Amino acid sequence: MLSGCLDFHTQYRLHRRQFLKVGGSGLFGLSWAVMHKAEALAAQAQTKRQAKQLVILWCNGGLGHLDCFDPKPDAPDTIRSPWPVAQTKVPGMVLGERVGSLARVADKITLLRSCNAKGYPQEGQHGIPAAWAFLTGTRRDTRERQPNIPQSPLYGNAMAHFRFGPGDVPPNVILGSARSHDSFLGVACDPMEIKVNDPSDKLKQMLAPPRDLLELDTLERRRSLLESVNDQLRQLDAADDLIGGLDEFKQKAFDLLRSPKLREAVDLKREDPKSAERYGRADTGQRVLTARRLIEAGVPCVFVDIPGGWDWHGGSNLDRAAGDLKALGDSAAALIEDLDARGLLKSTIIMIGSEMGHTPKINRPGFGREHWNDAQSFLLAGGGLAGGTVIGATDKVGAYVTNQHYNATSLARTIYGQLGIDPDHELYTADRRPVKLVPDDAAVIKEAIG
Repeated sequence: MLSGCLDFHTQYRLHRRQFLKVGGSGLFGLSWAVMHKAEALAAQAQTKRQAKQLVILWCNGGLGHLDCFDPKPDAPDTIRSPWPVAQTKVPGMVLGERVGSLARVADKITLLRSCNAKGYPQEGQHGIPAAWAFLTGTRRDTRERQPNIPQSPLYGNAMAHFRFGPGDVPPNVILGSARSHDSFLGVACDPMEIKVNDPSDKLKQMLAPPRDLLELDTLERRRSLLESVNDQLRQLDAADDLIGGLDEFKQKAFDLLRSPKLREAVDLKREDPKSAERYGRADTGQRVLTARRLIEAGVPCVFVDIPGGWDWHGGSNLDRAAGDLKALGDSAAALIEDLDARGLLKSTIIMIGSEMGHTPKINRPGFGREHWNDAQSFLLAGGGLAGGTVIGATDKVGAYVTNQHYNATSLARTIYGQLGIDPDHELYTADRRPVKLVPDDAAVIKEAIG
């Protein structure tokens, strides 16, 4: 039985472009050729930056702030979380017990408790129009794809436009489902979308063309991957006009799919079992662990669609949320610890959030909370942000922001600033109309900057 409201499931099934699929054409990745032409032609206008990479852990459906990042233990029992709180060493930073593992890294995280998307299109609703606010920083409503309203780029698309990581890994990866991720920046900046439950068992197959097209075992034995691909392409040239017409950019896109670094990053069998255990064996842990390995491989932006019933007002979702929250807290804490130990946290921003919060009032015991757009929390870490910091507050029942209010545009301008990307940079739509990366004005969250 599906849990959550009808709108949640309708938006979840939005049509989307698929770059990777099991059993698909061996040359499906060649559509990335445009991406590499953009890389060769794009101006690299960048300011001095602290952060170079970004990980987004996204809880599609709404993350109940009272049950994780903004608990109210003294509120009435119809409002306070059914779980206790976890204390931290940071004054004023109390977490929900289900995400209590994050207390270990409290000195490295920033809690933004005073955020919302009031006044943005589709506020308090599911789907990409609502999430778009927090993933782009813009108010532009793209639900109807109106021709006079450009589709603003998500963080990963913008990062792919402005710069690229190593040439042998993609610049923008989604683990899970993106629902809708295209923008006026074009296919060149769209992400590699990986939709599997167990990356360690299946991604290796997805990243390799079928054996009847190119002999994988033969290629892996060759001294040079590029030389091997060239040999195979020359043999197939006469028989296949598509392959015969590859230019250097298409061949680079093809090589990207065959990248040993990428295939190793998503092969969780290479991970130390003890390390993997810290993330958890459930889907959430597997995806977050894969994200860490992709960051280590040099991928600039990794968006993780966190599994779980985050639409908490249907079925017995608040009961089931206990396991989902624990999986999120355990894996996020392990991610922060590992990136810090590897010297990557200072250059990698981590963001945990969703498109809305949930109501303070619990419908009835064990049932859940409704949509709520007046207050929600985000967790940030790394990338030069101020660790051990709590920003803003809500009232005694977590219903409304009482101080240091920041909206989705402020969040975007802060993140882009840390990445060295000017949010006022002028881009061009497909019909050559100029538009700022973040068209709206809002204050940067100065308290979050270390």
